[in-house]
Amino acid sequence: MIDVSIILATRNEKKYIGKTLKNALEASREAGRHGVSSEIIVVDNSTDDTFTEAKKYVKNVYRFIPRGVSKARNFGASLAKGSILIFMDADTTLQKSSLIDALEKFKDSKVVSLVSRVLPSSQQRTISTVLFYLLDGLYVRLCTYLSVLIKFYNRGDMTAIRKDVFDKIEGFNENLHMLEITDILTKAQSYGRIEVLDSPVFESSRRLKQWGLLKSYTVWWRNYVSFYTLGRPYDSSYEACRGKDYPC
Repeated sequence: MIDVSIILATRNEKKYIGKTLKNALEASREAGRHGVSSEIIVVDNSTDDTFTEAKKYVKNVYRFIPRGVSKARNFGASLAKGSILIFMDADTTLQKSSLIDALEKFKDSKVVSLVSRVLPSSQQRTISTVLFYLLDGLYVRLCTYLSVLIKFYNRGDMTAIRKDVFDKIEGFNENLHMLEITDILTKAQSYGRIEVLDSPVFESSRRLKQWGLLKSYTVWWRNYVSFYTLGRPYDSSYEACRGKDYPC
């Protein structure tokens, strides 16, 4: 039995996937030194060379034809052997201790899922990014004390969940192409507590850089309002933020 399965659903992520997998492998090796077994699974639906690039780092890379991040994540989960599933975005990097820290949290049987604080991987920061990550970090910390705030958490950077709980709630809603993290965490709360990982993970900040602060909050909140009033997000999907060489 494997302790942790890391699952990445990718689409046209050649630019980021190498760095992400290198860091995941470092975290995996560090976890192994502490008796924690892990695996990394990549589920790819790309038109670029993401599949080939990912194969340079890990063996469990699968081509997945159907579109949709929820479908891809569920497919990855169906292959996973770990008792803990960690879903990550392709531009997210773990710290060396991330897997160890996660398993430490899950020693408490009442903890069913973990969310993460996020910091920018780039050293180039603007007033907007500093303000965003300051507010975001405060919000994520508050999720530990006010469970209702999980209903407005939708960061896919790094989310962990017990496999048995994931199966009970029948995985991700495949009709959702956004807010799927919000949905699954809200369902998981019926089975126990959601905690925040002590060590933050890092992201490219590409969407924030492309959208800016105002648009980011506008898009998120209009989708939350629609989701909780009409039962579906306002937008059908997020526009890709990969630059001119990484189209949707």
